[in-house]
Amino acid sequence: GYTMITLDCSDHITNLAPDRTAEVEERYAALPSTERVRLEQTFLGKTFALKTGISLSFTAEALKYNVAVYQEAIAFAIKIYQELLKPLDGKVDFEVSIDETMTPTAPLSHFFVAAQLVAAGVKVSSMAPRFCGEFQKGINYRGDLKQFSAEYRDHTKIADHFGYKLSIHSGSDKFDVFPVIGRESKGHVHVKTAGTNWLEAIKVIIAAEPALYREIHGFALQHLAEARQYYHISADPERVPALADLSDDQLPALMEADDARQIIHITYGLILMAKEASGRYLFRDRIYACLLQNEELYYRFLGEHIGKHLTTLDLS
Repeated sequence: GYTMITLDCSDHITNLAPDRTAEVEERYAALPSTERVRLEQTFLGKTFALKTGISLSFTAEALKYNVAVYQEAIAFAIKIYQELLKPLDGKVDFEVSIDETMTPTAPLSHFFVAAQLVAAGVKVSSMAPRFCGEFQKGINYRGDLKQFSAEYRDHTKIADHFGYKLSIHSGSDKFDVFPVIGRESKGHVHVKTAGTNWLEAIKVIIAAEPALYREIHGFALQHLAEARQYYHISADPERVPALADLSDDQLPALMEADDARQIIHITYGLILMAKEASGRYLFRDRIYACLLQNEELYYRFLGEHIGKHLTTLDLS
């Protein structure tokens, strides 16, 4: 069973930069006239002064841009909710993800999406915008902390107005922005951290069975191009030291370096599913056996690392 579902709307979001006015106009004009009238009556010529402390208003250009980028995704989310989630009568938390876009989600765009979902009766438990800066897998935040702080505060005010929490995708290890997230969200936030559990498991393997790690590392490098089709990372394998030049005592430092962390992070599925010609798993059974034999060490590593997340978020 499950208690939460995240709806990834990325296939229904049209990635357009604001300066692509011809395409924006074309997509807006393609809407039925009744839909354009509804949207204009809802959003144009009004100031949305939220009690949470933010005011928002739409120019004609801003409305057209948000319609061009998000309207199909909004319709998709409403359809999925009405057909699949509404019959469950609130037994499952429903998260809407709009973070797979070329540009960060402006607070105005966040409001545009949320207002229509709520007006359609969608009970949103959490919303995942794309925040400014980079939330890459398994490493710290990269970006302007001052800009993030200001924009995150506005996103929080919008989420509080509609009664759901913000969701931070690829949220593990983003220690530089955790104080802002914890302070502004006051604990009402969803931080996705699953990938970092895998990296803590890898640290156990390095400590207990370094020869196994060396095999995994070599496999990850060989299959990195395949894994990169599904993830945006900045890791450069050329910056990772050759394992032949490292002693076993030097291997733990790899999990403190961004490039190696990301390479091992995004290849996890390929590593766990790889099989020999006989059909036997290449790594999975040995990984599980190592973790079972070193369960207390894994718990300690995981407790320390997740504990650092909670402490930095001030949620401990």
